Amino acid sequence: MMTNKWITYALTLAIILILISSITYANTIYGPAPTPVVYAKYVITMNLTDSRPTVQFLSSIVNEYPLTYHEDSLIDNVTPVWVATADKEFTLYIINASETTAQQWVLLNATAITNATGGITWVLKVPLYLLYPQPVYANWYVLITEDLNGEEYVVFAFKTSNESLTQVLGGLSTVGGYLIALNGEPYYLWNYYYGYNPATKGVGEYYEVSLPGLSVFTMWVGQGINASSWPSSGFQEVLQVLSYSFSEYVNSSLITHLTLSPNMTIGEITNYGYAIYQRPRLVPFGPVIYISPILLMPNGTIVNPSCIPNTYYLLQVNYITQSGYSIPVYETENYPMGLYLLNGSLLFGGYLQAYDFFNGSVIPITPVQYLVPTYQSQVSAVSWCTLQVFNYEDSQVASGNVSAGIVAIGINGSTAGVSTQYVTNRLTESLFSIGIGRVIMELRLR
Repeated sequence: MMTNKWITYALTLAIILILISSITYANTIYGPAPTPVVYAKYVITMNLTDSRPTVQFLSSIVNEYPLTYHEDSLIDNVTPVWVATADKEFTLYIINASETTAQQWVLLNATAITNATGGITWVLKVPLYLLYPQPVYANWYVLITEDLNGEEYVVFAFKTSNESLTQVLGGLSTVGGYLIALNGEPYYLWNYYYGYNPATKGVGEYYEVSLPGLSVFTMWVGQGINASSWPSSGFQEVLQVLSYSFSEYVNSSLITHLTLSPNMTIGEITNYGYAIYQRPRLVPFGPVIYISPILLMPNGTIVNPSCIPNTYYLLQVNYITQSGYSIPVYETENYPMGLYLLNGSLLFGGYLQAYDFFNGSVIPITPVQYLVPTYQSQVSAVSWCTLQVFNYEDSQVASGNVSAGIVAIGINGSTAGVSTQYVTNRLTESLFSIGIGRVIMELRLR
């Protein structure tokens, strides 16, 4: 039988347990709670193309630079605008390039894959407090990188003037939008470009966003040190026995390799070079597509390709024997040019530069229009080897993921200053001819 003493003890224990539970519950209800972050969603859709010149620019150089016009028009006539961008993975970054008015570092990014015609949609989650009630102001980096073999290569980089994050996002998410350059002028992202339409078998106009880090070119092979025409009597045999190889190395690693046979289609529509160079019986190869080796490291550093050791382009013309063996008859290593800025904002460069036997000079091999003398007053050479655009330890706002890649590479000690000769030499560029010694070829053909 339970005594009064046990009843009193049981009641006391129950009261103590109730008090402990009440205190614990009270702490849960009234303790500090984290403030949830509310996000705004921005959908950014673009049609991406390579560095080919705009329709407007091509029209403006017909008379002043006819050779450049014909060379660049050839690329438009034989390649779709999406030839370098279809079914590729690209990452969009928006990063503050100066201290923000919120005194907080901002890093927004999203990764997506283009469709079969170069269209892409990125979805950015942006913390609402960066936009409302007062938008954050700063200078901003806008980057687009392409993932290639697990590394990120910068194909578009732009530094804006001081503007709000809302303005930057609005410019990116609007078809026909623009960014404001450091000189206060708008840089229009969208422009019209010519490209081959596989459906109609003709050339059409397309509204696209250009990526300066992607280049397309055609290789022409002539005879001798002046890249002269091949003899008509043996030209068909030459077309059967030559091949062309293009390799791109970054920090000793091979990232691109192509081996091509002569392109008979290009040969037929240009009369094997005569329509462009007024010189018949040149051997065309291509189109060749390559990426400027501008690395974005996992620690947020952009590396100037002219400062990365063992970074070069290997060009080879090969003679194919009857047994199928490939014998190099011309081989050259060519190093990438340095980087430039258009109006202090648009970063471009890292292009293959090679000796042009047709013109007798070293030229950059890219259709990008900003190397034509027309733009010379707006273009300045970059002197840095590395540029820190973000640091995860400093970033308090992040959206999306960044691919892991090379942890570290050796950087040459010298700065990456580039002679302006490569700006003025683009009078006749984009494509080039190369000479093969006549004696070597005559011996191979016997």
